[in-house]
Amino acid sequence: MPTFALYSRPGAGPQTLIDSVIALLQKKHCKVMAHNNISCQNIDIQRFESYLDLQQIGTVDFMISIGGDGSFIDAANLIGDLNIPLVGINTGRIGFLSAIKKDNYETCLRMLLEKQYTLESRSLLHIEGSEPLSLGTHFVVNDVTIRATDSDSINAITVSTDGKHINTYWADGLIVATPTGSTAYSMSCGGPILHPQTDVVVLTPIASHSLSVRPLVIPATQTLDIAVSGRGGRFSLCVDTQRLILNDTVTLRISKEKFSIQTVLFDNTNFYSTIREKLLWGLDKRND
Repeated sequence: MPTFALYSRPGAGPQTLIDSVIALLQKKHCKVMAHNNISCQNIDIQRFESYLDLQQIGTVDFMISIGGDGSFIDAANLIGDLNIPLVGINTGRIGFLSAIKKDNYETCLRMLLEKQYTLESRSLLHIEGSEPLSLGTHFVVNDVTIRATDSDSINAITVSTDGKHINTYWADGLIVATPTGSTAYSMSCGGPILHPQTDVVVLTPIASHSLSVRPLVIPATQTLDIAVSGRGGRFSLCVDTQRLILNDTVTLRISKEKFSIQTVLFDNTNFYSTIREKLLWGLDKRND
């Protein structure tokens, strides 16, 4: 039987749900291990803390994230390039990344065990700086966001690719989003929804100071070089859930990551049904 690793942010997953998931998997004779964040009734359950722990454990068939999209991204950071399929049980609000609802987790876990699913590969981005960036991981699941700090403002964000100038953005900030991240902050700033299987990146300005500047979709194979100019000489860099304050002497380079993450897609769901449900598309009396 398969081996499952469980992850949840502290307080993100209800304890009763965590205990029920563990009990169900163990009843099916699966091996279950839990991240140190998780408290559970079974004190003898194997624990893990980091990427290195998972690497040393050996074969892990699935990682289950219990919580919202933040927990899902944390779990992806733990997996890294280990190619462990990741599936989320959503206990948050919208939860674009988590395929399982908390009220149907039993059915979905049985579908996992009966192999009624497919794996979907999701591309990532890689970020480096002209000076070392103190990040836990340098790959990007959702997006890179450049904004002003709480006390400084940004003058301009200059973006080029392969030596070609794309644009100098006069804006409150800029989002560089993967297809996975297109339904997150980028979408709320007017960016397009991208299918997870498209090999592209979207550049979405935040409150552009020019009405003619719109989100731009480019091939993921292009490398982006970014320089920031601000009145206070600093800017805020957010890489998924990680945040740094950098001097604007630091330039950034964003490229396609060499590896991807594998997510679970159940046979009764697809990308289009997910966005219809999450965004409440089709809730119109004319569709009754």
